[in-house]
Amino acid sequence: MTTRVRALYDFSGEPATSELSITAGEILILTRTDVGEGWWEGTNAKGQTGLFPEAYVQIHKETAPAVNLPQQPRYDQAPDDYADQQDGWDDDWDEENDTYSEIGPPNNQIRQSASHQQINNYTNINLPPAPTEDTISITSTSAPLKRSGIFAKSGDSYILGTTTVSVPDNERTFIINTENGYFWKQIGDPYTVRVASPKKETKFKGMKSFIAYQLTPSFNNIAVSRRYKHFDWLHERLVDKFYLIPIPPLPDKQISGRYEDEFIEHRRVQLQEFVDWVCRHPVLSTCEVWMHFLTCTDEKRWKTGKRAAEKDNLVGATYCAAIFPPEKSLLQTQVDGQTENCSLFVHGMDGAVKSLLAISNEQTKRFQLQWKKDFQRVGESFSELARALEIDERRAITNINLSNSVGQTAGVFISIGQMFGDQPKSDWIPFCDRLHIYRGILGGFPDVLAVQRGAMQKRKECEKLTAEQKMGNAQLQEVNRRTDIMSYALLAEMNHFRAERDQHLKETMKNLISSQIDFYNQIITKLQMAQRYFE
Repeated sequence: MTTRVRALYDFSGEPATSELSITAGEILILTRTDVGEGWWEGTNAKGQTGLFPEAYVQIHKETAPAVNLPQQPRYDQAPDDYADQQDGWDDDWDEENDTYSEIGPPNNQIRQSASHQQINNYTNINLPPAPTEDTISITSTSAPLKRSGIFAKSGDSYILGTTTVSVPDNERTFIINTENGYFWKQIGDPYTVRVASPKKETKFKGMKSFIAYQLTPSFNNIAVSRRYKHFDWLHERLVDKFYLIPIPPLPDKQISGRYEDEFIEHRRVQLQEFVDWVCRHPVLSTCEVWMHFLTCTDEKRWKTGKRAAEKDNLVGATYCAAIFPPEKSLLQTQVDGQTENCSLFVHGMDGAVKSLLAISNEQTKRFQLQWKKDFQRVGESFSELARALEIDERRAITNINLSNSVGQTAGVFISIGQMFGDQPKSDWIPFCDRLHIYRGILGGFPDVLAVQRGAMQKRKECEKLTAEQKMGNAQLQEVNRRTDIMSYALLAEMNHFRAERDQHLKETMKNLISSQIDFYNQIITKLQMAQRYFE
């Protein structure tokens, strides 16, 4: 059966590439889902075929069933020798060897899957306009509220206490009560991780190539080499494991230009943003899969830890068993008020972030294209005037070399144009990178809130069953305790995000404004230099 998809957002394909421009609401015939890197291939009504981001479309329900995407084999279902071939450091699914030489597996990043099109290089940024979808699906796409669907299965079992799981001491997470509210307890000393030294590496005698980044934690100063696909695997594990914590987004995947120096450096900066956010989170920064990612340098140990993470029992709603909040029961009215306020805040900030992303994108294009070109045209015009003056000055007897002054002024304006073209690297592009993090985090909160609301609904159902004497009071108390744990976790995450946002956003705004001040001061200096040519 022909599968059709509906575009959720506008996407402008890069000229002279295999990308296909699509418009929100447009229906396309899906031709391929195995392209990889979060891209699908389809044909529009005009018969044009090309690639577009998977995150920008959803299956058209009236005419198409769900698409079965290719899955990586599970290691607990395959022979050991096959697994050893498949889960090494350098799997083949994102290597370069054919037409789509820089394509990897489908993007499973649920929380930020509708984030903006990857910046190909510093001279062409393409962010989509703010979508007009309902606020509950801020960045959700073809799989809205995936975690809520899982919750219907594992969440009920956790709340009703029908399943038990052992919690190792190193997996225990505590919530403490402070004068500013409930917060995750910080375990261990804070640390940082530096992402540096990206370099192109090869295997299979140069037939396969990839970019590896060196990650160096401050707590041991031992560097580990990680590729983007390792980050992608880690992100998927974090999303699966932590139900009530929005995971920061990775840089978007890329079809072309992966080996351009500017792109590699920009991706390094974006990965650094992701790493910094995780390092500052009291829970994420100490979890076992993250520490394995940061510290494992042995291939055999990597494989063992990788399989263990993929078979982890403390995932989804079950992870709540590892959370130990205060013993005090929460007032439902207090929780409802804070969650409602959080929902309104997420809605408002999400809209503001999307608007800022669009405006920042416009500013970047104006600096790099329009204003750069305008100033250079002014310089070229002055240069033309200088050449005309020089013709007359060669014949006239005068001590005034006006042509030289005008010519030097032309050079000033041309250099100012180049400054405009380069400036977004210092302000608007880093600003977009920070907004990308917020967009991903905000995109995870609607699902988190939906999970908590689902738990509260289950609690009400149990209270009704108890009133009808179909459930015992002891079991209801256990249900109340477990739903309180989920509420505590939500409150702790909300407070952490608020504190993180206050510091992080303040720094972001300060850097943007400082960079703008420095830039315009340089422009003033250049113009003052031009003025002196005529004194």
